Amino acid sequence: MTIGAQRSRVAAAPPPYTAGVTFRDRLLASLQAVQPVLDVPEVLIGGSQVPNLLEPAAASTLVVSQDVDVVVPVGRHQQVKAALTEIQGYTASEAEASVWLPDSPDRLEINFIGVDHSLREAAESYVLEDERLPLLVFGLLSHLRPGPRLEVAGLSLPLPRPAGLLIEKLLTDRSGLKGERDLLVALGLLLVARPEDIDELTASFAALSSDEQRGVLSSLGLLSLLKPLPEMPDPTAARDQVDSLLRRLEGGR
Repeated sequence: MTIGAQRSRVAAAPPPYTAGVTFRDRLLASLQAVQPVLDVPEVLIGGSQVPNLLEPAAASTLVVSQDVDVVVPVGRHQQVKAALTEIQGYTASEAEASVWLPDSPDRLEINFIGVDHSLREAAESYVLEDERLPLLVFGLLSHLRPGPRLEVAGLSLPLPRPAGLLIEKLLTDRSGLKGERDLLVALGLLLVARPEDIDELTASFAALSSDEQRGVLSSLGLLSLLKPLPEMPDPTAARDQVDSLLRRLEGGR
C-alpha cells in the first residue's frame, strides 16, 4: 500500500486565525514548536512545506496544505519520542496519534510519518505500533536524502534534497484532490529548483526501474494537464517548465 492510498486526507480550508498572521508566520511558528524533534539526527521536514521553505527567505507563497510532515527514521523513533516531551502547544489527536494538533489556529497540524531504509521495495509499508507515537512507515520515503539545513528566523530546519522529494511525490499513487495536491507539491518544488537539482533529478531518474520511470513520466504528464486550484500554485503558468523536464527525462531513458 502506498502513501497516497494510506493517507487519503486532503487539505481542508484553513481555520480562522489571528488577523495579520500570514501563512509563513503559521508555518514558522509550527516548526519552532517542534524544533526539539527537528534537532534529532536524520529527522527531516517532508511534503508540501518544503517548497515553501526553499523560496527566498522562506516566503511560503506555494501553499498546498495546512499541515507539516515530519519524517522520522525508524532507528530514531525512541529519540523522537523523548523529544516530544519538550514540545508545547500541541497534543496528539485522539483519532490518530501520529497527528499532533495545535492549541492555536496560528500554527499548523503536524503529521509524523516513518521511513525505513531497509525496505527493499519503495512501495512497501508497515505500521510501527507504539502507544505514544505510532507511525505509518513508507519505503517510498527512502528516496529522501538530507540536504543542507535551512537557517531562517532563528530556526535550524532539516530539509530533504529537492530531487529525492520530487521522485517521491511523482511516484506516490494518487486519486482525486489528494492526487492533485501531491502533483502541486511537485510543481512547487520545480518552481524553486536550481539547475543542479534538476541534474540530480535526472540522474536519480536514470537509476529507477522501468516501472518507476513510467510512473514518474505519467505523473509529469498529468501535471502538465492539471487545471488551477484555488489558492494553490498555478500549473498552467509552469507548463513549459514541466514539458521541458518531461522531454529531458524521456530523452535520457
